[in-house]
Amino acid sequence: MSLYPTDIRHQEFAGTMFGYSKKEVRTFLEQLANEMEDYQRRQEKELQRREQLQIEVKQEAMQASTAVEDLKRREELISRTLVFAEKTKADIIANARKEAENIIHEAELKAKRAIQEAKQYLGALEQQYIQVKEEKRQFLMQFRSELQTFMDRIGKDPLLVKDPEPLLDSDFKQIKEDIAPRAETVVQDNRLK
Repeated sequence: MSLYPTDIRHQEFAGTMFGYSKKEVRTFLEQLANEMEDYQRRQEKELQRREQLQIEVKQEAMQASTAVEDLKRREELISRTLVFAEKTKADIIANARKEAENIIHEAELKAKRAIQEAKQYLGALEQQYIQVKEEKRQFLMQFRSELQTFMDRIGKDPLLVKDPEPLLDSDFKQIKEDIAPRAETVVQDNRLK
């Protein structure tokens, strides 16, 4: 026989002289009934939750089966795409090899031309270098000759041979005498203006 919270609440006991306190028994039964109600509510919630989970699992299973079918279609499409890609890859590789060979051949020709041009340029630079070297040698020889001539002339100059101070003094006095009258004329002209 199943007990329900209402059965516990309405349970009556026969009285005895030294029996239990009716108030305490009633309080205990009320507490027991409340706990049973809570337990039943929890069980109902758990049952609802399980039912909800079952529904969700069924929905997910349906979605999964749909997804599996979709994946199978995609797998077939991918398989066909891979076959096409392999074929395309082979064509691209063959074309790339031909193009690479052409590029390499063209690069070799350009390199040969560049090397030839560099050799010609290097030859021209070498000729210019030799010419500049010769011009420098000639310039230095001519400069040394002229410098030697100047050194000889300076060595023979009378100022270096004799005491130059009296000569310089007389030259300076002569210049001063020539310039003084001219300076006075320039000053007077400036005053008049």
